Amino acid sequence: MTEGSVEFVEPHELDQLIGQETVTVIDVREADEFATGHIETAINIPTSNFDIPALIDLTDENDTDLVFVCAVGQRSFGAANAVLPHVDCKVINLKGGIQSWTRGGFDLEGGK
Repeated sequence: MTEGSVEFVEPHELDQLIGQETVTVIDVREADEFATGHIETAINIPTSNFDIPALIDLTDENDTDLVFVCAVGQRSFGAANAVLPHVDCKVINLKGGIQSWTRGGFDLEGGK
């Protein structure tokens, strides 16, 4: 499947990719964390219930690359590496996670 390694993006780069509809954002935080606020288009697939076959199906259906996010980028990097050998698309990690997204001035959906 995919050869190489996980790529990294900065928040402003991810914002552009989302606008171009070329990526599917996978938020690997737990449901309670996701509920406090998440990137608007993100799908919540927590690491505690990680489903690689579902992600493979998702990439086949949507023909997009996958971007993984979490709070600071560590859990998402692990998840991205776990998926990398199983998909035929780019696998990307958001540098600094949700914290860098909000520091970059980007909004979250949901939460208070």
